[in-house]
Amino acid sequence: MQEYPWFPMFIDLSEKRVLVVGAGTIAGRRAAALTQFCGHVEVIAPEIGPAVQAEADARRLTVQRRPFSPDDLEGRDMVLAATDDAALNAAIADACRERGIPVNVSSDKSLCDFYFPGVVVDGDVSVGVTAGGRDHKRAAEVTRRVRAALKNEN
Repeated sequence: MQEYPWFPMFIDLSEKRVLVVGAGTIAGRRAAALTQFCGHVEVIAPEIGPAVQAEADARRLTVQRRPFSPDDLEGRDMVLAATDDAALNAAIADACRERGIPVNVSSDKSLCDFYFPGVVVDGDVSVGVTAGGRDHKRAAEVTRRVRAALKNEN
């Protein structure tokens, strides 16, 4: 069977309820990116990193400082599992699938229903960059170049 790249799709998250489980470096970057598109981002983690704390202090997302529970998935439209515990991330993915909730697992692309792209926003232009979960450094470099190109355009 031929392997195809994933189709880039832009969706309206403005009224969606998005949950990020974890609050470290990756979770912080992703949560901050989501707040540009969604007013209902919640982070659940026992400890909160500085990026998530900054977003919470600016009231761009809400935080619950505690461990994840499967009950936290109630009413969610999308979930990002971004903890440093691969078994917990996999359990979150399983629980999301049982409930029909799209999930992204930062530690294992095989558990993802969608990839979280590098995000560039410049006014009305939004650009998402992915390397299909295979080359994060390349995706990050392309994202940086797109950001610079848009900045130079202004």
